Amino acid sequence: MAEFDNDVTADVVDVLPEEEIRVCLFSMGEDTFAIPVDLLTEIIISQKIFHVPTTPPHVLGVINLRGNIVPIVDIRQALSLSQQSVPGQIAIVKQGTITLGIVVDNVFEVVGVPLGTVQTIPADYSAQANKNRSRFVKGIIKREAGVVALLNIEKVFDEIKLM
Repeated sequence: MAEFDNDVTADVVDVLPEEEIRVCLFSMGEDTFAIPVDLLTEIIISQKIFHVPTTPPHVLGVINLRGNIVPIVDIRQALSLSQQSVPGQIAIVKQGTITLGIVVDNVFEVVGVPLGTVQTIPADYSAQANKNRSRFVKGIIKREAGVVALLNIEKVFDEIKLM
């Protein structure tokens, strides 16, 4: 039987990669938000939105996306943001069986974020003026350029009433 001079396990460094979440970063007004890419179908440029009578104000209308009728919503009011008159881009998001387009100003990039760096919302955040917004935020991602709010799409979809 051969002898080993060195214990091989002593030189092994923990190289297991930290689990990460891939998110799409976009802006609405002065704020930056993120949506997990597994919920994001695609990003499209703004196109003709057909108004649907008797829908709530946050439902801008519908678009025809390759033969599928997709409702387009503006979630700015739910996030306590000022309204914008012209949509910049539309993020097509699918949650369960529901597909909607969410109006955003500008999509920046898709990045991988280690799950360990996604921070929960500070307790004092809900006491601030944006407490309405905090219920739609799953966590905060710190970046060199500032912080990004990771949206809780499930709660956003629960809040949105199409009719």
